[in-house]
Amino acid sequence: MIHWTFRTEYLPQKAEFTISHRDKIMLIGSCFAVNIGEILHLHKFQTDSNPLGIVFNPASVSQSLELLCGEKIFTENDLLYFDNQWISLSHHGDFSSPDKEQCLQNINQRLQKSRIFLQNADYLIITLGTSEIYRYKKTAQIVANCHKIPSTEFEKTMLSVEDTVACLTKAINCIQLINSQLKIIFTVSPVRYLKGSMTGNALSKARLLCAVNELITKFSHLSYFPSYEIMTDDLRDYRFYDIDKIHPSKEAVLYLWHIFECMYFDDKTLKINQLTKEITTAAQHRFKNPHSVASSQFKQQILNKIENLLTQEPYLDFEQELEYFKI
Repeated sequence: MIHWTFRTEYLPQKAEFTISHRDKIMLIGSCFAVNIGEILHLHKFQTDSNPLGIVFNPASVSQSLELLCGEKIFTENDLLYFDNQWISLSHHGDFSSPDKEQCLQNINQRLQKSRIFLQNADYLIITLGTSEIYRYKKTAQIVANCHKIPSTEFEKTMLSVEDTVACLTKAINCIQLINSQLKIIFTVSPVRYLKGSMTGNALSKARLLCAVNELITKFSHLSYFPSYEIMTDDLRDYRFYDIDKIHPSKEAVLYLWHIFECMYFDDKTLKINQLTKEITTAAQHRFKNPHSVASSQFKQQILNKIENLLTQEPYLDFEQELEYFKI
């Protein structure tokens, strides 16, 4: 009998190292880093995701990492006032505020917290989205976010493979000075960037792939997770995209997560993942009658699960869940 196959299925290979819940994981990069970061957080991994907000291009990723490795404190001179908001061109709009002091507090407090986290982190996941960069004409700064400032104030170009390798090498070397044990996982975002053109998106992704390949050859503590290839080859169908036909659908993100689990987790971690997901999913349940006998019994069942898991893995953080299910 002929065995028919209608897709090129990606068969994950175990990585040379395994990630556990005891490890600290920082994620930085495009919105795909947010997707994976949210799932890791849901499964109770210790994470810090995008401490300067979402960043898309390698130059901004590199600048963000260099800031995290340094001691810079942001001041008023680092901000712009635009559209009734104080903004930083090094940060996402999440850090902006109509109050200047609040903006600086948002930036500097998060920087300090994430610097400590990076110094003690075990893994860094970097998601590169695009080779396209925007340079603010008044200062020649490559910006992490344009904040809806008129496009005439920016110069748009595309980083070469050589420039991408150079800026990321600089960031990797900075990280080595503060955390020599850190392992880095690169991935190229499966999100399509079509603001320019389809050809521009293809060229951009190709440059990122070439640059990451050079970096992995150059550094022994780097590895690669093929999210872009899985999305474009294994899941080669628009039904795996969201309604905008640009971002992966929830189903596709979960499939990518499944591949990630297969590559980087051992059996013990997979078992803990299953238990933590049961607990955090239950915590999304809303009680119609919180004081009923049935609700109290359900709460006690979940509390028992948490207690049993914490007996084995006391470093897991269930503070919110314990409060929610408190009888």
